Amino acid sequence: MLELAVTLCAWIDHGHAVAVATLVAVDGSAPRTVGAAMALSDSGEVVGSVSGGCVEAELHAACAEVLAGGAARVLTFGIGDEVFEPGLMCGGTITVLVSSLALLDDAAIHQLRRAAAGQSARLSLDATGAASATGCLDAPLVTLSIEVGTELLIIGAVEFAVALCRLGSAVGYRVTVCDPRPVFATKERFPDAYAVVCDWPERWLDARGWSSTDAVCVLSHDPKVDLPALSRALASPAGFVGAMGSRRTHDQRIAALRAHGVPEPELARLRSPIGLDIGASSPDQTAIAILAEVIAVANGASGAPLSGLSGPLHPLIRHR
Repeated sequence: MLELAVTLCAWIDHGHAVAVATLVAVDGSAPRTVGAAMALSDSGEVVGSVSGGCVEAELHAACAEVLAGGAARVLTFGIGDEVFEPGLMCGGTITVLVSSLALLDDAAIHQLRRAAAGQSARLSLDATGAASATGCLDAPLVTLSIEVGTELLIIGAVEFAVALCRLGSAVGYRVTVCDPRPVFATKERFPDAYAVVCDWPERWLDARGWSSTDAVCVLSHDPKVDLPALSRALASPAGFVGAMGSRRTHDQRIAALRAHGVPEPELARLRSPIGLDIGASSPDQTAIAILAEVIAVANGASGAPLSGLSGPLHPLIRHR
């Protein structure tokens, strides 16, 4: 539900009644994770998905019943036995709560608005559709939470950075672009960025803290910028540190960093040349290759083609 907060709040503010189907439990393999949602407004607009299309028609009908005055419902979907029976093709089982947003109290709506504003938010739902932002429900079905977006720092306001900023923002990263050149480090050039910093990256890196979920992508291809920034980033807890350049550039960069006293364990963390091997050449294609590697590392995934792997496509989880 919280993932749809921007749209849901806009519908509420325009006076629409809204029903939401929220994924509250997953058993086995499923396309979406707990918290995914699909919503239907009284104007007929639909947003979101809980299964990638497998059971959305059934949930649309259930949402329509709730909008017509019906009570909240808890529905379970597994593998459909009949040709036209709604079910999941991936073999798992999901449980979905269908309820009205009218059941949310002011505290829960506040959490929804926090999520819409890009802030951390948390609320619980029970089988009646009632919500709590304080955890005081007697029998919560699920507790939903959303954290402020993971940091993606891009060093170098080059054309590849424009594409990476746009794509990174689209998938939920809080993107900051840092470059010492005022002509290039502008909000107009990076309209999707959370922040654009015109400063030497090492000075900015020294002034902030890092977490293991953060990613740093050095794209400037200028040793005066690259080397100080990489030495700071590699010494930080950032979970991903990558740099653009050819294999020759990589070897020269490693030698320079080693000469500057960067320890070998830190050098081993550098992912360069950055990106997965997809034959990318244009800025947009290169941004896809880079972002794919960042996501794969964050998820502990191989980055290999799914067709060459065995086992389930989605993690086997029992989450309630």
